Amino acid sequence: MRPNQALIVAVLATALGSRSYAHPDGQPAPADVPADVGDKVLTSQAWKGEGVTVAEKLGAKVPLDAKFRTADGKHVTLGQVLHVGGDLPTILTFNYSDCPMLCSLQLNGLSAALPKIADKVDGVMLRPGAQFRIVTIDLEPNETADKIEKMRDKYIALLPENQRESAKAGWTFLLADLPNDQTQIRRVAESVGFSYMYVPERAEWAHPAALIFLASSGAVTRYVYGIEFAPAVMRESLLKAGTAEPSTAVGFMNRCYHYDPDANSHAHAGVLALRIGAASTIVLLLSGLGLARFLRKQRKPEPNQVSES
Repeated sequence: MRPNQALIVAVLATALGSRSYAHPDGQPAPADVPADVGDKVLTSQAWKGEGVTVAEKLGAKVPLDAKFRTADGKHVTLGQVLHVGGDLPTILTFNYSDCPMLCSLQLNGLSAALPKIADKVDGVMLRPGAQFRIVTIDLEPNETADKIEKMRDKYIALLPENQRESAKAGWTFLLADLPNDQTQIRRVAESVGFSYMYVPERAEWAHPAALIFLASSGAVTRYVYGIEFAPAVMRESLLKAGTAEPSTAVGFMNRCYHYDPDANSHAHAGVLALRIGAASTIVLLLSGLGLARFLRKQRKPEPNQVSES
């Protein structure tokens, strides 16, 4: 990403919250639209991303019979994954491997937070695979097992060495049960209010970023938004998920547009408007400071000035 693009992403993320239009590296030719997306397609005429959001559903349960494949090629149900190793709370995320922007930022943030909550505090330590689990569902129905395995290993490798084995057992990456069939992915996403769309012109998935905390029953207890996660928030969210206690959402939903300057005139117009707005703000700020300084000088008499009697 070029510097001006990164700035645009940062400004939009701060001002608007985030959706991701993440594109695979190398700008490949657009792929065919997955067979079952139906009306969940975002065209170049709808870059505002309507419908790409999260409608919070505290207390709603994920479909435990939803079918997936693991990175190891094993066919499982979501219920089987949620109950491996006992009744533990779960952090649910939706991502995909060729998403170089929001997904990587979100999962890097999650990986960075995990060691910070692993130490014992008030007699409680929280480690994936021991006290809770993480489930990442791949949004791309054509994802291959080797790509999702590399994705899993990439984030596990970010953890301290003494935590990797437990995390590998407790962080499950799930693929579509059948290639090019996103029925089960969408079932789970809709059950927790996670809305996403396919962008055929860029072979991308437009999606929000959220950590969705689940009780051991599969019921939603909290939504945490953002790409950096405070240890206190993570600990509280996991402990409350462990007792099935719903909590108010935390953070801001990311709505980060991947700007392609060559995509269409709308993109150029949007960037130009953003630049003009930023320049205008700076000009107004400097003008205001200059005016204030001028007025102060006018009010303050010079030291050698003699007052008239």
